[in-house]
Amino acid sequence: MNPYLFIKTVRNARNAVAINWNRAMGREFIPSHRACLSIETSSLCNLDCCFCAYGKKQSPKVTMSDELFASCIAQALDLGYCEFDLTPCTGDVFMDRHIFNKLDFLDRNPRVRGYGFFTNFTIPRPRDVERLLRLEKFAGVAVSVYGHDLDTFLKITKSTEKVYRRLLKNLELLLALKPKTALPVHIAFHPGRRSVRGRTSDLLDILDRFKRAGATVRMSKALYNNWGGYVTKDDVRGLPITVGGADMIYKNGACVRLFTTIQIMATGIVNGCACRDADATLRLGDLHTSPLCDIVSARNPAYMSLIAEQQDGQFRPVCRSCDFYASIYRKNSGHAKNGVALQSLAEFTASLG
Repeated sequence: MNPYLFIKTVRNARNAVAINWNRAMGREFIPSHRACLSIETSSLCNLDCCFCAYGKKQSPKVTMSDELFASCIAQALDLGYCEFDLTPCTGDVFMDRHIFNKLDFLDRNPRVRGYGFFTNFTIPRPRDVERLLRLEKFAGVAVSVYGHDLDTFLKITKSTEKVYRRLLKNLELLLALKPKTALPVHIAFHPGRRSVRGRTSDLLDILDRFKRAGATVRMSKALYNNWGGYVTKDDVRGLPITVGGADMIYKNGACVRLFTTIQIMATGIVNGCACRDADATLRLGDLHTSPLCDIVSARNPAYMSLIAEQQDGQFRPVCRSCDFYASIYRKNSGHAKNGVALQSLAEFTASLG
């Protein structure tokens, strides 16, 4: 058995006990403050990673217009959101050629507290990297790195050596600029090997220098989600990657992300989750036909039905295998640590109006 799968199995059993007990006692833990909204500015990507649903998704691959984005932000602010996660469900923000129009718009808006996103960092030009670091409300640079050398990069991303070299160049520039900015740098590293101990490469050297410069560099585990069945063992053949099954996570009760991680897709579709639903099968509404206040509302039968389904143990295909699932009946240790106020499902519904 994959050691990470074994660890997850043990944690899963432990969490199941806590979830069942809290549900029996009628205890629910939903964050009461509506702060962050996910907005997908582009559903396009320049990579086709083997463990991602991007290459198989059926939803349109488009970029959100600046006008729609401005409308999304205005409506979200009126609902109480003040922070924004621009990480696409599948894609990269820099595939939007007008992304800095949107970032500048956020930076200038006095009601916006902050924003951020993950990127594969292979697309920006040097002047884009420099411009990024000058933004005042940008939360920090978060980069997903695929592979530990050219060979593993090509196998995972199905891309080219030219793109790999561009990644190295951008990372070198970011490292050179880091002492001049207070922005934190976070790197999620997918090595393409069980271990990189004893291995050498230009990429590993750069990552090591980022660590020594105080950046956060975390190596991702070799256990991956199947994106509702889109990703199979054949897709990751030849790589030390285990694709999880549909029953990888114990599920009892609605997922807390239905309340905290709603996403506006690049198409204007409002989806119930920003994690693994590449084709928006948890669709709550469309901003082209309804305002956000009517979609994220107790008056919206699509939203209330989705919550009720999960409360009754009915999970749609993409949710059955999702490893981001977090039951409303399990109290997150980070809530107490960060002083997050919690509420019950009934209180949440009442607060929506």
